[in-house]
Amino acid sequence: MIDSRQLLRALSRIEMAGDNIRFAIKRRFNRIGPVTILPYRGYGNQQQVSISGRVLEIARLDDPNPEDSLWQNFRAMLRRYSSKEIPFVRMSATFQQQTIIIETDDDGYFQVTFPVDPALLSPEQLWHLVHFELLERIVPGQEKVTAVGEVVIPDSKSDFGIISDIDDTVLISHTTQLFKVLKLSLAGNASTRMPFRGVTTFYEALQKGRTGQAHNPFFYVSSSPWNIYDVLADFFSRNGIPKGPILLRDLGISETKFIKEKHSAHKPVKIRQILNTYPDLPFILVGDSGQHDPEIYRQIIREFPGRILTAYIRDARPGRGGLTVKRIAALTGNSQVEMVLCIDTEAAAKHALAKGYIQAEQVRKDTIYCVSTYTTVQFRFVETQTEARRPWAVSSQPTLSQMYRSMVSTI
Repeated sequence: MIDSRQLLRALSRIEMAGDNIRFAIKRRFNRIGPVTILPYRGYGNQQQVSISGRVLEIARLDDPNPEDSLWQNFRAMLRRYSSKEIPFVRMSATFQQQTIIIETDDDGYFQVTFPVDPALLSPEQLWHLVHFELLERIVPGQEKVTAVGEVVIPDSKSDFGIISDIDDTVLISHTTQLFKVLKLSLAGNASTRMPFRGVTTFYEALQKGRTGQAHNPFFYVSSSPWNIYDVLADFFSRNGIPKGPILLRDLGISETKFIKEKHSAHKPVKIRQILNTYPDLPFILVGDSGQHDPEIYRQIIREFPGRILTAYIRDARPGRGGLTVKRIAALTGNSQVEMVLCIDTEAAAKHALAKGYIQAEQVRKDTIYCVSTYTTVQFRFVETQTEARRPWAVSSQPTLSQMYRSMVSTI
């Protein structure tokens, strides 16, 4: 009897053969469109850096606009998910005057690792450039195909790092409600999708850290597919959310997955890789209660003792998320790491200010306004702190001074 691994291996080989035949036919009859290199942001340390990306046919997508119709957004998303990769093509990658020749795999992906010469790193600069160039002619009349990628290397001003989920943590996605998540994913774009209120200011404060002058790196780990990388990068840029590597997952059939990896398999692997890259840097974890982030973060806390400062969990299912956190707290073991369940961004910012992770000056200008409720979990379930609605919470938007006085006075 064929087991699941053998079946996946067979399906993977069939898919690969079909893709190779289709690409060979298109290339033979000049049916391949213009080609582009799409580097994904990478990261590294003082010893080495890694960066990945993909070579694709250009999808011919227009810049997103708030006025785009549902059909325009839906068509653009379909083009992303039906992206046409360029397999087994050679290209050069150059970093710090080192050039390495690499080749894309059967799905058009590439990854390259460079040794780092610390003497060549620009001081006070987190991001460093990697240059790519295609070495093969794919289509007739093809001009030079180049791209520039970026890698982040934390410097001496980094107090801690931040690993954040995206959906229902930064980006309003409604992942626990199928109809809403499909509507937002397929009918929206980077200019219409909305972040949670206050996320930009809170993340900027975390980036500046305890002194207000730090260069704390951000890493975004999500189970969304690589097909929407450009949407997420554009969304972050448009909303002023701190830049960081965006680590997504591949769709397709392989020897270990059918269509896509499980959320609980993909995310811990990426987080472990980040933590192992920076063994001397503590981290803050940020996620939500909708897709097993509390369970994953509990696992990471136990595997990396002393490395996690705090885990913030946005309550994606108010009224039920607390039960999940209580259950997880009972299984955490003898850990002094706090898992903070937050109903809104203000609650997380308030806790971070009390712990000294952020400066009061950074949150004074915030425009967060919601009921602030957070539950602190430290080894076991300790207590729930709930505040009554502030006088201005229902009738009007608070002024910045009201917001600041309220946050500071309740700490």
